Amino acid sequence: MSADTRTRLATLVRRPEADLAEAALLIAAEAHPDLDVDASLLRIDAFADSLLSAGRLPEDDEEAELVADALAFHLGRELGFAGHADGERDPDDALLDEVLRRRRGLPVTLTVLWVAVARRLRLRVFPIALPGHVVAGIDGGDRIVVVDPFAGGRILGERELADLVRIGTGGQAEFTRAMLRPSSPPAVVRRILNNLTRDYTTAGRLTDALWTVELKQLLPAAPVDDHRARGELLFHLGRYRDAADAFEAYVEDAPGDAPDLAEISRMAIRARAKLN
Repeated sequence: MSADTRTRLATLVRRPEADLAEAALLIAAEAHPDLDVDASLLRIDAFADSLLSAGRLPEDDEEAELVADALAFHLGRELGFAGHADGERDPDDALLDEVLRRRRGLPVTLTVLWVAVARRLRLRVFPIALPGHVVAGIDGGDRIVVVDPFAGGRILGERELADLVRIGTGGQAEFTRAMLRPSSPPAVVRRILNNLTRDYTTAGRLTDALWTVELKQLLPAAPVDDHRARGELLFHLGRYRDAADAFEAYVEDAPGDAPDLAEISRMAIRARAKLN
C-alpha cells in the first residue's frame, strides 16, 4: 500500500456512509500491492446488478425477511459466499480480494460484502459487531432482522444471537438488544485489522502484523495500546530505534495509572541499549 492509498483509507473511514467494501479492499492492498481496488469494486457492483436483474427483491424494502431471503439466495446459494464449515482459520479470510476469489471469509468480511451489495441497491443493511461475531442487520422499519452471512445468510432469532455472544465471549457476556446498533466504519475496519494482527502474529508473520497495527493507528480515536503493540513487533523485528520511539509514545500518551507503564519504559530503555 502506498502513502496515497493509506491516506485514502484514513479519509474514507471518517465518512459516516463510507463504502466498507472499498475500505476492506484498501486494507487488502497492503498485503497485495498490485491489487486493483477499483476493479474489485466493479465485481461487487456486478453482484448487485445481477441480484437486481433476477427480480427477487421485494418491491417494499421494509419487508426485511424477503430482503434477507433474496440476499441469502444470491450471495449464499448462487455465489457460494460463506464461512469455513470446519472452523479453519486463514489470514486471507480477512482480505476481501481473497474472499471474492475463494468465496470464503470471516464473519466480518462476509458481512462487509453483504452490506456493500445491499447498499448498491439502496437496501437498508448495516453491520452489527457482536462480541466475537459480526452479523448484518436489515432495517424493516418497525424492527430489525438479523442475518449471519458467515452461515450463508441464516436469519438469527434472539436464542441464536445469545448463543453467538456466549460463545464469542466465553460466557462472559449476555446478549442484549442494545448490541444490535449499527457499527461505525472505523469499528468495522478495526475489527478486520484485529483479526489480521492476531492471525499474522500467530503464524509468525510479524512484518505483516506490523502493517496491520500501523493501519489501525490511522483510524480515528486509535487507542494508545496501538503504540505498545507496534513497539513489540518492531522490537522482535530488530528495528530497535523505531521500537523505542513507539514505546516512548505509549508512555507519553498512556494514562498515569496504566499498570504497564514501568514495564514499557524498561522496554524503551532496552531497545535504546540495543543501538549501542
